[in-house]
Amino acid sequence: MSNSLDRLFYPDSVAVVGASSDPGKWGFRIFHRLISSGPQAALYPVNRTADSILGYKAYPSLADIPGPVELAVIVVPEGSVPQVMQECVDKRIGVAVVITAGFRETGQEGMRLESEVLRIARSGGVRFVGPNCNGHFNTASSLFTTGPGGVRPGPLALISQSGNFGTYILNRGIEKGTGFSKYVSSGNEADITIEDYLQYLADDAETKVICAYIEGIKDGRRFFKLASHITRKKPVVVMKVGKTAEAARAVLSHTGALAGSDAVHDAVFRQCGVIRVDEVDELLDAAAALVRQPLPRGRRVGIMTSGGGFGVVATDACRRYGLEVPPLMEETIQLMNKYLPPRWPHSNPVDMAGSLEGSYGCLGTLLKADNIDAILAIGSVGFPSDFGDDPGATLRSGPQEYVRMAVEAEVRLVDGLIERVDRHRKPLIVTSPVAGAMSPALLKLRDNGIYAYRTPEEGAKVISYLVRYADYLGLVK
Repeated sequence: MSNSLDRLFYPDSVAVVGASSDPGKWGFRIFHRLISSGPQAALYPVNRTADSILGYKAYPSLADIPGPVELAVIVVPEGSVPQVMQECVDKRIGVAVVITAGFRETGQEGMRLESEVLRIARSGGVRFVGPNCNGHFNTASSLFTTGPGGVRPGPLALISQSGNFGTYILNRGIEKGTGFSKYVSSGNEADITIEDYLQYLADDAETKVICAYIEGIKDGRRFFKLASHITRKKPVVVMKVGKTAEAARAVLSHTGALAGSDAVHDAVFRQCGVIRVDEVDELLDAAAALVRQPLPRGRRVGIMTSGGGFGVVATDACRRYGLEVPPLMEETIQLMNKYLPPRWPHSNPVDMAGSLEGSYGCLGTLLKADNIDAILAIGSVGFPSDFGDDPGATLRSGPQEYVRMAVEAEVRLVDGLIERVDRHRKPLIVTSPVAGAMSPALLKLRDNGIYAYRTPEEGAKVISYLVRYADYLGLVK
């Protein structure tokens, strides 16, 4: 299987069967995406009636292509897929991606057709993705048969049993600044299954965290065995849907997968160290934190806020997710007194009492406190770079000059903060009302793998995922 997936992600040559010059057809979208991504592979459009597609010489069939083909992408009507799969066998193509829908997800006749395609493929040793999928990509080789524009290389791999929803996850990741290593829309998984992708990605050097959108698992025993091994060296974060009876029926009509008992899935995920989330943003937030943030050695959270109300909300959220908010030690309080005005409440959460100047000193103090395992910083990092109603205006007034100087000073402090996170081996989770606008300091933190979240609740939930994984690895005291 490893050789087959190597050809899937690192092919020397790719043929698109059903390539088209019509922008309204899938064959156009896929071939155009391949061309525009600039892969290091030879590209061959296959079309029975066209002489050329988008400037590339077209071939009537796979047999007419001179030389070997390592990967075939099939986007023809479902009734023609068995014939094309036989051509793959005859051409000795190792792996194919069957984009075409109309198989098991449609009922008995579709199931029969899918079985026939599988029989032909196995007779010649062809492994295939799908059917009923929307493609894959590998940023390391600039190979894209699908994917929105703007995908940047990064440490997250995504397996999705839904093509459209997988694209939605990718788009949300782009908005958050997340980078991806590999993506595959697995579709009906008639041949290559989610377990196969997990096994491959476990040893993929570009992938630090494996993410998955799952509607159903075919081989539960194999999934459990693989995940139990993989999660000891690499986090796995999944969004498993189909919790309700109604959703389970929708899953069956979508990819033909059996959703199974949700309680069983939940128990299996916990036992094998898989982190299960309920929403797309949780999937991306948890995965991004697991890439870079140190794993906490306990559940004790130090909260620092720019206002008392945020501290109350954050405390409730931490307790709701099984975290602790311990009192500050006297030593920590004395150190905090150096940075904060006398009116600060001398407790955890740390309310900076309107003083932002000492925020980085306070964060450093919390990071080295013996009774703190993780820090949740709310509104205390990321000085807004805009001022007034005209953020693009030339800095010309006194207040604007102050903002400029404050922003530049904070950016210089970020390096020291990152060094302290690494030195003390404690996660720093930043939430900021300007996270969407991304101040220069937040951008610098993001470039170093420390992401900003919108709300205290999001931040507390991310810490809870880090604690859960650390607990699974036996790191929590």
